Amino acid sequence: MRNDVEFDRLVDELYAAFAHHRMPADMEACPHCVDPADLAHFARTPLRKLTTDQLYAYLANRGTWGDGTEVPHLLPRLLEAFAGGEVRHLPPEAVTERMRDQWQGWPAAERNAVERFLLGWWQRTLVEFPSTTSAWGLLEAVAGLEIDLGPYLAEFAAIPGEPTARHLAEVIQDLSYQGPLPDGAQESMRRWLAGATPTDVLWTAAINSTNPQVADELADAADATARSPR
Repeated sequence: MRNDVEFDRLVDELYAAFAHHRMPADMEACPHCVDPADLAHFARTPLRKLTTDQLYAYLANRGTWGDGTEVPHLLPRLLEAFAGGEVRHLPPEAVTERMRDQWQGWPAAERNAVERFLLGWWQRTLVEFPSTTSAWGLLEAVAGLEIDLGPYLAEFAAIPGEPTARHLAEVIQDLSYQGPLPDGAQESMRRWLAGATPTDVLWTAAINSTNPQVADELADAADATARSPR
């Protein structure tokens, strides 16, 4: 998803894969937490017309709005809004935690559409710094779904350039301060960081940077990665 055409294609694939799901007729929410009028308006709004405010209200009321049966219907719009930068005040996990307990049981076509979209979202994130999505936040969301991080980590080398390297430097820093990731993902990250690729990506970008401050930051990250325990 390195351009708008690819983004639009993956969005359309998501909507097509989940098109047979309908909003549950009996979706409920705690009346003390959610205005019944807002719930009724949400339920009758066409999926692609759901606004950022409506999506935010739904996600912010996890446990008090919906029972999970509504997730397959809402998922394309939720992922589109997050990846497209419409929702900026919640982490990607706000979406993936809603689907975490059920998505492994979905048909292969639906799971594949989700995985293609998430990897495309990751690629879209790496090509711009800063991006609308935190690279660390998206990695946490993917890891929480027990998706193999290997293809995501490989993109740090596949998409060369300063923006990608700066995201890598932040991921390494966030891993130190906010980690660890779930067990399998943490081990994948540890093995990858023990290899030569991370320092190569950081040093290459540092040497080629025209911004002395950024070059120093990337060089420091490369040094820290090289010195970290293997």
